[in-house]
Amino acid sequence: MSNGGISPEALAYRNSYEPELDPIDFGQIDQVRADAKSGFAAAVDRAIARHALELDDVVVGGVDCLRIRSTTGGTANGSMLYVFGGAFIVGDPETDMPVIGALAEWCGVEVIAPRYRLAPEHRAPAASDDCFAVYEAMVAAEPHRFLLSGESAGGNLALLTAQRAVAAGIALPSALGLLSPAVDLRTDRELFGHSADADPSISYQRALDLAGVYPGEHALDDPQISPLFGSMDGLPPTIITTASRDMLLPMCLRLARKLRRSGVEVECTVWDGLWHVFEFYDDFAESAESLREIADFLNRR
Repeated sequence: MSNGGISPEALAYRNSYEPELDPIDFGQIDQVRADAKSGFAAAVDRAIARHALELDDVVVGGVDCLRIRSTTGGTANGSMLYVFGGAFIVGDPETDMPVIGALAEWCGVEVIAPRYRLAPEHRAPAASDDCFAVYEAMVAAEPHRFLLSGESAGGNLALLTAQRAVAAGIALPSALGLLSPAVDLRTDRELFGHSADADPSISYQRALDLAGVYPGEHALDDPQISPLFGSMDGLPPTIITTASRDMLLPMCLRLARKLRRSGVEVECTVWDGLWHVFEFYDDFAESAESLREIADFLNRR
């Protein structure tokens, strides 16, 4: 570890990375998505090799999905619905392979990752509807061990999915894993505290970008898009990971507090010196350590 308490590799990244501060040009959104995908192509290839992954395109609940299986542990023991992140604007299951692959192997599950519809072409609640449709189909086909997880915008959608399952009275996952979940879409700068300027991987401008295209007719504090304002009653045991430089740290802590007040078993880990969904960056020892802890929590349930 470095003198700052984090690995030298993570410290070097933190000190060199400059987040984009200009607004997204949504007229060029296809190119923005392509650039984001290509930037992580090498990490995706490493994850596929590291976790011995098999990938297949499938349709679940009428939604195009990617099925991910690790061949290291034999037959999968249950399923996981994993929801990728990307501010509701960019992203796909392949790009999240450093996280998905680790959880597939270490939880011993088959992962289904929906290709939910993105903004600005598809505004809320399209993404949530897609995830819930996949969830319903998976629960119907998987009566035993079932897990639900997601990061950033995907953490928002995973929590929304669990809340919708409670409201619908259908089976719940045995555990919920949320990595830096974007559960409060309000853009008041003071809500982010010091972390609004401390995160090397995302910027306050991105919060403004997504708030301008994703919510549709919904107010930013509507529980249908900001699950922090929804009911936490009846939710399964939940693990939340965040970090001291995560721009979403304050909302993650507010979520953990609200879950506890609702009687939900919750574990919230704040990693010192790191940033938003640092688990996504497979170059750092902390990433694997955190994913191991998430898998251990999910496996104990």
